[in-house]
Amino acid sequence: MIKKDKRDKEIQQAEVLFSSYAIEIMQEEWMERVKFYIRLIGNHSLQGTVVGSVLDDALNVSGKMIRVRLLLLCSVFGSHWREKKDRLCILAAMVELTHLASLIHDDIIDDAPYRRGGKSLQNKYGKDAAVYAGDFLMARIYYYEAVEHLNESAAVLSKAVQSMCEGEIGQALCRYKENITVDEYFWNIRRKTASLFKAACHIGAAESGCSDEFVKKLETFGENLGMMFQLRDDLLDFISDKTETGKETHKDFRYGIYTYPVLAALKTERGKNLILPIMLENKQRMINNRRLAEMEEYVIQCGGIEATYKEIKRFAQKNKEILRGLNMDDETTRLIQELMKQLEV
Repeated sequence: MIKKDKRDKEIQQAEVLFSSYAIEIMQEEWMERVKFYIRLIGNHSLQGTVVGSVLDDALNVSGKMIRVRLLLLCSVFGSHWREKKDRLCILAAMVELTHLASLIHDDIIDDAPYRRGGKSLQNKYGKDAAVYAGDFLMARIYYYEAVEHLNESAAVLSKAVQSMCEGEIGQALCRYKENITVDEYFWNIRRKTASLFKAACHIGAAESGCSDEFVKKLETFGENLGMMFQLRDDLLDFISDKTETGKETHKDFRYGIYTYPVLAALKTERGKNLILPIMLENKQRMINNRRLAEMEEYVIQCGGIEATYKEIKRFAQKNKEILRGLNMDDETTRLIQELMKQLEV
């Protein structure tokens, strides 16, 4: 009974505090503080040198910083978020830098020429320099984790990096695998993409003093968001205007990475008959743009796009149920759902 009363009290506190505080924590002041710590953590003494230019480019923060915002929003569920402002912003910066380092390494593996509207680091400076720039960011993160005594949160972030590596290895081992299963696909993306979303939510909630039960709920919320994010990214490869995104058409398929729209289409007999031969051609590196265009049309015809929409909505519905269980007010729900909507299509 005592535990239930304590839990009810915590829910009531979260409901009262979260509405006005969530708005405050999303203000530009907090985001600018995170950017300050990104620059501080990535600081180096090589200004004016070629090496310094590489590191400065590596620190370019021009994305939506979704993981940062998640961490800060989840912190407001606890009672210590304001007094821990700097600590939370440092941790949010570390999460964003981890993400940036992973993007640098992804671009090297994928030989990606562009990132966020400009040349990728590996395209601009070469793969060797890009590898070490990504490593530099990770080394600076580890250094600040030690200096700031961020032991528990550092362990959560390190575990996320471990999971990201597991997912990338799993994906690499599944390249050109025509019989890859949906379970294998989900195993890979849960680790390579969703684990950092999960860690961001965990760190924000735990650092501000939330109970283990609350932390677990928000962890699950973050993981679901990460799954939505990856599914959305896979879907955009089929439905977005390539001239606007600047991405190579069907790069994943060309490199033997078969995403959910393709796997969903393969569940149909017609999909197998039409798409498998193209996958086998791809395995022999005999694919051309005409066949890729045919593959896209077959995926659409065989329900791959519709199935992916449904899967995104399935994870969104799971998160709506989690939000209802947290008993948040309308304004709080609106702020978090704004983040969710960015990950829907």
